[in-house]
Amino acid sequence: MKHLASLVSPLIFIFVFCAASCAQDSRLVRIRLSDGDTMTGKLDLPGGSSGIRELVIFVHGTGPCTYLDRRKMSGLEFDYFALFTRELTGRGIAFFTYSRRGVTLSNTPPTFDTVDRKKFQKYLPSVEVKDIGTAIGFLKKEERLKKSKIVLLGWSEGTILAPMIALDKANKVDALLLAGYANDNMTEIIKWQLGGGSSMINFCKYLDADSNGMINRAEYESTEKRATSFREKGLKNAPFSVLDANKDSLLTAQDFWLLNSKHYEKITEAFEKHDDDWIWNNYFHVTSAWYAEHKMLEANNTRLMKLDIPIYIFQGMEDASTPASGAIEIQKRFAQANKTNLHCFFFPKHNHDLNYTDWPLKQIISPGLQKIFETMNILQTR
Repeated sequence: MKHLASLVSPLIFIFVFCAASCAQDSRLVRIRLSDGDTMTGKLDLPGGSSGIRELVIFVHGTGPCTYLDRRKMSGLEFDYFALFTRELTGRGIAFFTYSRRGVTLSNTPPTFDTVDRKKFQKYLPSVEVKDIGTAIGFLKKEERLKKSKIVLLGWSEGTILAPMIALDKANKVDALLLAGYANDNMTEIIKWQLGGGSSMINFCKYLDADSNGMINRAEYESTEKRATSFREKGLKNAPFSVLDANKDSLLTAQDFWLLNSKHYEKITEAFEKHDDDWIWNNYFHVTSAWYAEHKMLEANNTRLMKLDIPIYIFQGMEDASTPASGAIEIQKRFAQANKTNLHCFFFPKHNHDLNYTDWPLKQIISPGLQKIFETMNILQTR
């Protein structure tokens, strides 16, 4: 197959920012893709004029995303990637983010994006993998990046896409950093989320006093502050008997599966019937084509075994989107195969975002995020 990088058009500079000290050079660029469409991305370079040893490309999670991922939370507006830009360029590392097909910036909170749903139909794993391959070839033409190591930082669904990109040797990916790791394909992840696994993680965080993975009536009705606040704000003081769907006097994943199963059936039925409007309005901003393609993909539990480049997994133990059990399983698989290129880091009391919101709300960088930034330093010295 013809290398997609050869189809890239010349760089278009939308803006260039360089402070008097040249501490950082930020460029908004447009990249011509293989089908003639355009990717808009933001490239942040550390100051100076010398070659850069490492380029990190962020691979998005599920849904509409932009090169800023601007958000509003608790009355505070912030750009999600601002922290990554600061920490990486400060370490002499280049950083690239992009807007997904059909997604553009807007001034409307909380997500500050506008989605052209016709163009967004092209948001599929196979297409995005090709798009990022094109972006890699394009970025390597930048003078300071010609000898840079290529590191993919994938989050959530991005932990599926990033290994797919790395398996194409033409992309010459040097390392993978995977956070909120998905060991199964997205169809299985969705089933786990709605099958009770996600609910139990969220509930046990506040109600499982003895940490046995189940919640009894006494724990649920506890007067401890965390428990009462969770019941009031998250559950509107729903009685224990309503949640105990199987009436065994314990709250387990089975109870939440019984409570959620009809909704799960409606979602899967909508995917199978290609009812994209229902999916968009009642589930998540994805398409039936996206679901169908993910359903056919090889899962990371076998795909990652094919890679020999350094792989780093950063997993929150309270991740209610992608279970920590997946990262534990893949770690065991690598050990059994005597493969030494996988490195896993587990963080207690960390969620799917590795407690990212501690940064905009409290100006605290979580241990999980700090470990990612520290790992970037290690990669530069390899």
